[in-house]
Amino acid sequence: MQIGFIDFSKDERNKILATLKLLGAQTALDELGIGVIRDAYADILFPGISTIQTRAKYFVLIPYLFERAANQNLSSGREFYKWLNTNEDKLVDTLVRNSDSEETGIIGKNALKQKRTVKMKPSSIYWNGMRTFEILRNPGISLSAACNIAWSLARKKHETEIKTDGDSFDDSSAGQGNLLLFSPFKADYDFEKTASISLTHKEAEFLENRILKASLSKDTLLAFLIENRLNCNSFDEIPSNVLQDGMRIDYQLAKTFSDFIIGAHIRYNIIFSNYEDEEMINEFNLWKDGFIDGEFKLDSILGRISCNYSTSKFCEEFLGSVYKSDFKAMDELIIAREKAVKGDRAKLCKPKEYQYNYDRPVHFYRLDYRFGTAKIIIDDIIKGLEG
Repeated sequence: MQIGFIDFSKDERNKILATLKLLGAQTALDELGIGVIRDAYADILFPGISTIQTRAKYFVLIPYLFERAANQNLSSGREFYKWLNTNEDKLVDTLVRNSDSEETGIIGKNALKQKRTVKMKPSSIYWNGMRTFEILRNPGISLSAACNIAWSLARKKHETEIKTDGDSFDDSSAGQGNLLLFSPFKADYDFEKTASISLTHKEAEFLENRILKASLSKDTLLAFLIENRLNCNSFDEIPSNVLQDGMRIDYQLAKTFSDFIIGAHIRYNIIFSNYEDEEMINEFNLWKDGFIDGEFKLDSILGRISCNYSTSKFCEEFLGSVYKSDFKAMDELIIAREKAVKGDRAKLCKPKEYQYNYDRPVHFYRLDYRFGTAKIIIDDIIKGLEG
């Protein structure tokens, strides 16, 4: 089946491409519609991080390219945007040549081998993170608007002789044109020729400073792990005993919700397999026995975030059916929930169209709230600081 869309604008196209990319990953499956809870806690714990980010380097490469574009004497904001995208493509070869062959996360690396370019550029992928970390000084500005503003500032700079008088500028970026858009930071090397995917020490310091000081990220788990140089292997291994009170509570709420909702996903697979997957049945019995013996407060989890009524109602009813060991009600609830969330694409309602895969059960993993991506960004920054 082919999927198409009407390309009204660049921003809309990028949103669609991001959605399609997520649909291609197993971790994007959300058959029971709990994404609103997962994403809310991800934003609390790891703000500015998205699952389609790959490496921390792009947080500095994009401002570098904006500065370089401002010196090109381009004819319009649209031409500025085109130049930016073209040179993002050119950087792929630079990053590949200057990085270790085993390095991952270079956007467009595979496309380069096929002599093509990616449609979704790093500038689009990282823009919201740059807002969150206040790398962008105006948090409400869009990429296209930034290109127009940068072009306008560059044009005025070319047309008007800027006169300075010692330290008469109050703003450290005054007189620097395009840098008014970004926190003052300039490349101290020819990045278009020598940049690798790894951060330099100076770049790592800049990103650490931004994440630790930006209002939306400074008191979060992301900032804590960077500041304390904690390289944890998984979300579950984060040492909650060393976290500050509020941060620890948020982490524990997220972790206990993950421990809870995986039971629903295991049960989903039992239904999907027509109750024939013995491994899933055993997994569910182990989960249920362990869960009932523990302490769980769903109200505290849902009360910390904004959650729609249907999602909270599903969680409450599933919890009730678990405590009552009412498997019939539990299964009917899961079937109805998937139908409400997925509509005609609900697998459990169309057993003849969808075949259960014993090797790849649906959503058989605990939520990590984008920790997998955050870990890569954290690792890059810590390595840069230590390098």
